[in-house]
Amino acid sequence: MKRLNESGQMILIAGFIIGIGIVVLTVMLNNIVYASNTASESSIETNVFDFSNIVQTTTEAYEKAYADSNSGSDNATFDAYMANYSEKMVESYSLSGFIFSLDTGTFQDAYFTQNGLPDGNDDWVVIERVNYTDKFLLSIPNASTLRNESNKFVIEVNNQSGTTIWSATMFNSSGNINLTVYDSSSVLNHKDDSFSEINITSNKADTADFNYYFSNQTIGETYSIKFINGSQAMGTFLISGDLVNGDPFYIERVDVVNSNMKLNKNGHLEINVTIPITLPKGQI
Repeated sequence: MKRLNESGQMILIAGFIIGIGIVVLTVMLNNIVYASNTASESSIETNVFDFSNIVQTTTEAYEKAYADSNSGSDNATFDAYMANYSEKMVESYSLSGFIFSLDTGTFQDAYFTQNGLPDGNDDWVVIERVNYTDKFLLSIPNASTLRNESNKFVIEVNNQSGTTIWSATMFNSSGNINLTVYDSSSVLNHKDDSFSEINITSNKADTADFNYYFSNQTIGETYSIKFINGSQAMGTFLISGDLVNGDPFYIERVDVVNSNMKLNKNGHLEINVTIPITLPKGQI
């Protein structure tokens, strides 16, 4: 009996030891997994931070260089500003073991897409919750920068219910710009001529009078302004006014620059991104 009791005690002690071992092993594995996940997440967050920081600071540098160089017309001033910025970024990131490089690119004529490039988002809302528009100008260099009627460029104004209350279409018509203005259901005005400056709020096509009826159709409405088929037209635009909350907005696009930024560490490429930067920057 004594020998049986001793055997039972040994089995109980062994089971207890095994149980403790399993608990300890489980805790250790959990700690390892947690530490691994934490390290991974930390690396991801750092990369995201570096990426957003580079994009923001580089965009701001382009905007400042553009303003200081008389809207990009003084190439020497623009290039000098961006070269100085790139040098400062190299010095700043080298302290953390990173190698920063920037290809500033060249100014390009912008399309009416969201990012200004021909492969950008074609159909996009430029501004919404608008109460009043005091300036709405477009400059289209010539009819050759527009496509044909089946690929017409459209400006669309929609009210809060999503109903189109005003729109304008433009396309290349045998070397002229074909411009047609609509309300919700009918044609308001039409022009087929060789003009390039379209001033919607001042009712001008170049210097000639042309009634767009924009104010008539939008007064008393809360609306959004949308570009459709933006890749089918090239040019500049400026839109300004007030939002329904009383805040002013100002959106202008003249040029677009493709900026390529790289960030390397320990021989590994951490960031390699090309970002279109539209200039100048509008305020919303």
